[in-house]
Amino acid sequence: MKIGIFGGTFNPVHFGHLRAAEEIAQNFLDKVIFIPTNITSNKKMSGIDPEKRMEMLNTAIKNNKKFEVSDIEIKRGGLSYSYDTIVQLKKIYKSDELYFIAGIDAYSDVKNWKNGAEIFDKINFIVVNRSGMKSDSKNLVKLISFLPDNLKERIKVDYSENRLVTPENKYIYFFKITRLDISSTVIRNNFKNNISNLFLLPNEVINYIINNKLY
Repeated sequence: MKIGIFGGTFNPVHFGHLRAAEEIAQNFLDKVIFIPTNITSNKKMSGIDPEKRMEMLNTAIKNNKKFEVSDIEIKRGGLSYSYDTIVQLKKIYKSDELYFIAGIDAYSDVKNWKNGAEIFDKINFIVVNRSGMKSDSKNLVKLISFLPDNLKERIKVDYSENRLVTPENKYIYFFKITRLDISSTVIRNNFKNNISNLFLLPNEVINYIINNKLY
């Protein structure tokens, strides 16, 4: 089975996240696992408990058979690092093919990730972008420039499959998704300012936020 790992704060989850996962699943995967962070090292959180962010995710994906939610980072506690999560998941899904889903902004900083170079020996990547870079071979090569220095020269470009190939025969795909200009920050501010969030996130999640007075 091909499984996508989609991590993030999801504070809150919205249609931008859900549509991206839907398109990626349709083109690459049998299943997408959403993994809300416990504590992230590079974002300021709004004080929402990770369990509540997970409950919002469960509410949002409950009718999609290809989607599920994991509390692996919440249970582990402390700061959430992608490397630690990948190591854990590979022990759980030993016979499956795992794909780490990353936005282009996050991927461009991969040199600074914990064990950034080692990650590419363990898991495939699907790098997504909403605008700007196109899913063509020229921009596929540009993805190499973001990689750790000790990996750059050992990467091969597979033009026939539109992907990069690592020394451990893991793949890095670039995939352009439908642009939905939706921001969790804007959604939180809308709630604070009594501005409608209809059509930005599922109604069930809106009701959950209002009933639990999250923002």
